[in-house]
Amino acid sequence: MLSLFKSRTEKLTMKKYRILLIDDHKILLEGTQSLLSGLDDYEVSATASNGQRAIELLKTQDFEILVTDYELPDFSGLEIIRIAHSINPDIKVIVLSMHDDPSVVKGLLKENIDGFVLKNDAHSSLMQALDKVTSGKKYFSDEISEILVRQLNNPPEKSDLSPRETEIIKLIARDFSTKQIAEVLFISEKTVETHRKNILRKIDCSTLVGLVNYAHSHNLV
Repeated sequence: MLSLFKSRTEKLTMKKYRILLIDDHKILLEGTQSLLSGLDDYEVSATASNGQRAIELLKTQDFEILVTDYELPDFSGLEIIRIAHSINPDIKVIVLSMHDDPSVVKGLLKENIDGFVLKNDAHSSLMQALDKVTSGKKYFSDEISEILVRQLNNPPEKSDLSPRETEIIKLIARDFSTKQIAEVLFISEKTVETHRKNILRKIDCSTLVGLVNYAHSHNLV
């Protein structure tokens, strides 16, 4: 009887892993928070809907786990992860995102993330990711794992961006529109679009988000 009471007491007093949850979509943020609130070993200690608020929380509170979206209104997921690691090198990072572009995945891996879960995965994937990373392992959802395997088996050729393409990718990363790029470089909008398509092909990328991530990860901005 005493041992049973002791076991229950230990369970009640056992420390939970503190999570900082970041997502700019209110419904998804609240839904994920509700999902995690029912777990015994974890608690969502704070939430943020933008990067600035997340940084404030990281500086003033202690968290064991960061669960963050990749794309935020004021910061990229890469920037938040870098800042989080600079504040707390031991924090575990799980990216919860809809982006599965190979360039995005590759850029995040360079930041030593611990897990990557796609938002269209089952809720159980996030719970599996939490259990894995807190035990010192990595977790990647099935689609992300397939992307990594494809990259290993078919590594992209060297990008060999031309000087003009490098100029354009820098401007795109600075949020210049096609029209603005054309005006700055004194070329037609059609030429800009042609260069954009060639850039995406050369860097093995299919989305604007992936292109911007490539620019950041290769120190082009």
